[in-house]
Amino acid sequence: MRSDDSARIVSSVLANPRKAVTAAAVPIAIALLLAQINSFVDAVWCSSLGPEALSVIGLSAVLYLMIVGIGNGIGAGATVAVARRLGTGDNKGANQVAGQAILLIAVIAAVLTPVLLLVRVPLLTAMGAGPLVGIASNYVIPFFAGAFVIMFNGVVAGILRAEGANSKAMFVLVTGSVFNLILDPIFIFSFGMGVTGSPVATVLATGIASMVGIYWYVSGRTYVRPAFCRLKKPLLDDIMVVGLPQTAELCMIAGMNLLLNVFIIRGGGTDGLAIYSMMGIFVAMVTIPAAAYASALMITSTVMLARDDYKGAWSVHWNMVVLIMIGMIITAALVFFAADDLVLAFTYSERTAHLRPEMAKALRIFITFTPAYILIPLGSSLLQTVRKVHVSATSSIARKLFTLAVYAVASTISLEAMYWGYWVSEVIGGVMMYSLGLYFFFRIKKANETKDTVIVDGEVPGGRKFIFCEGECPTYYEIPDSVPTDVALEYVTVPADASSAGMGAAFVSVSNDAEAGKDGDAESVSSSLKKGTL
Repeated sequence: MRSDDSARIVSSVLANPRKAVTAAAVPIAIALLLAQINSFVDAVWCSSLGPEALSVIGLSAVLYLMIVGIGNGIGAGATVAVARRLGTGDNKGANQVAGQAILLIAVIAAVLTPVLLLVRVPLLTAMGAGPLVGIASNYVIPFFAGAFVIMFNGVVAGILRAEGANSKAMFVLVTGSVFNLILDPIFIFSFGMGVTGSPVATVLATGIASMVGIYWYVSGRTYVRPAFCRLKKPLLDDIMVVGLPQTAELCMIAGMNLLLNVFIIRGGGTDGLAIYSMMGIFVAMVTIPAAAYASALMITSTVMLARDDYKGAWSVHWNMVVLIMIGMIITAALVFFAADDLVLAFTYSERTAHLRPEMAKALRIFITFTPAYILIPLGSSLLQTVRKVHVSATSSIARKLFTLAVYAVASTISLEAMYWGYWVSEVIGGVMMYSLGLYFFFRIKKANETKDTVIVDGEVPGGRKFIFCEGECPTYYEIPDSVPTDVALEYVTVPADASSAGMGAAFVSVSNDAEAGKDGDAESVSSSLKKGTL
């Protein structure tokens, strides 16, 4: 992101944080809504083909999302790596990283596509497809054959976001969604392809959207111009520092959803899978505002915490949480009472009409956990703001593992038992994620408030200057002007005349929660002095 873009974002956040949150949330909500509308419309069109078509969509969605996860994960890694180089003025390096990200997904697709096409039948059989394996096998062929197109779209959007071209990134998404909505009925009904026409339309629409990004790059309408050369380990490492954890988390969650489908089919058959798949679409759509505001809060809070404004960041966060929660409760109540009418979208045909009562009952159960469910993105937002991404990922995986355990038991009882099992796991997951977010936020807030009053031998160290070392990197900084928001730091104090001495001086090490540590090594202080940072 260029410096003028960064300055504009920072100034808008500091001028009116709440307005900045809403301004950032609206485009995110639009993007999420378009993505969910695609899923919703796909299901509406295919519901006329019978419950088997809905089951195939739910069964195959996991495999599609794994491919999407790879593209989005590498795209996230490219976003960070490209933005870092743009921030340091290394435009050539940014272009090289962008090219490496594209080449990387090309290599992955070249390996992944033939493997997935070869193993699709045994894979779907292992997933519990049963009598649906033939239809499902044909349904996933376009996704597997078009794996490069799907992943490339995620990388293109990531590179555009890196240079601050959020409007262009959204345009790519909107283009894909609009074309998918147009092409879906054409391939499903006009071309007589049935349910298989849906993934064909999705891949083709994604390819059209990606071509828009390619046009911008070729015509010079973007700041970053991907430069292609052979794959280089240092550049790939820079991408995968963020890209690998993101990809692993997304694929792991998708893999766990695959196992959940096995239990759902065991407990409710293909009709049960159809019902669960549609409930997932409903829940995703009604929680879009919460997900959008959670992402926007992360952006705004990060800017405010960079200025050590923990009080302001918390005020904005809490006010938004209250509004989001009120809105979610009202929405849940409306959906609860309108459930019979809402499920008509998926049960309007004679072939799916028998699912209507059960689907309405499931919707009423599922919608009641959404006020707790939205605590998951809100808690994750807090954790990512204070750079505890690994805690957020661990919590998500733990929630999925707990859900698997609950489903393993509930699937031996009844389909309704699985509804309530899911209800319990999501409520516990929401409370757990948000509690972790609160714990780490206030722990770091407390450490930040006490860092300027470290006690040495029972007294405030007069005439001393603070320095710290970030992580394992022996890079020292002065505070308070340049303290980052990451509190994984070691604060030390040195005598004010240490720089003139130029040699070892006793000091005290203090951990980030302001508890006294052990005496430090004079040699490390001397090393920092030689760097001229004191």
